[in-house]
Amino acid sequence: MSHFKGLFQTVAVFVAFILTLLCLFAGTQKSFLEDVDLLTLSTPSASTGSGSHDFYSVHVLSYCQGTLITTDAGVEVTRNVTECSNRTILSSFDPTQAWPEEVTSSPQLGWPRVISDDFHAFKTTSQVMAVMYSIGVGAMGVAMLVRVWATLAPKPRQGPIEFWFFVLGSVSISIASIIATVIGFEFVALINAHGKGSNVSAQYGEKFLGMTWAAVGLLVAGSVACFANAFVNKRAASAPAPVSKDIEG
Repeated sequence: MSHFKGLFQTVAVFVAFILTLLCLFAGTQKSFLEDVDLLTLSTPSASTGSGSHDFYSVHVLSYCQGTLITTDAGVEVTRNVTECSNRTILSSFDPTQAWPEEVTSSPQLGWPRVISDDFHAFKTTSQVMAVMYSIGVGAMGVAMLVRVWATLAPKPRQGPIEFWFFVLGSVSISIASIIATVIGFEFVALINAHGKGSNVSAQYGEKFLGMTWAAVGLLVAGSVACFANAFVNKRAASAPAPVSKDIEG
């Protein structure tokens, strides 16, 4: 029965591990979760023949670009991803590198230069987010290995070790999720404010934020269960049983 007392925290960290991996590697290939993005930047320059695309979806480790396809009915618009950048832990979307120079420098195209400055300002922040996700994935992986170790060869100190890796994973993914939320709301609002009048707009990724905060919730719940198993239950089990005294009347 002791092997099953950590079942909830094991399932929680496993699901959170999968969700975080999906968030981390989404968009690293054209056919892999390209719609799970931090934000999507829509540009007005595709019709000018300048070489830019209809949209650019920004991910943690890369960015993808493509065109918008309207159905015959003219109602539904679908995204056609044509290319994704190389995967790198220090990825940061830079319009001046992603687009031809004439797109971001030509006044005829109406590109607001301040948006390029916005992305430059958030470069370090987005890189810190990627590092936090990587640390969280590593911590969750170690926590699962400790759980396997505790199941096969139980030792007294395995519970606290597992708990502290749960804490490290929870803190790392929480920080990364907070940064992603700031990018999704505050940064997107900044782009939309600076892009008024230029047909440049941005939308935050609902799927990405939902997945990353689901991972945070699972990790926090798993950390509470891990703490209970590592400290509370063990302390209760090791406490001496009360001695009953017979009272003779």
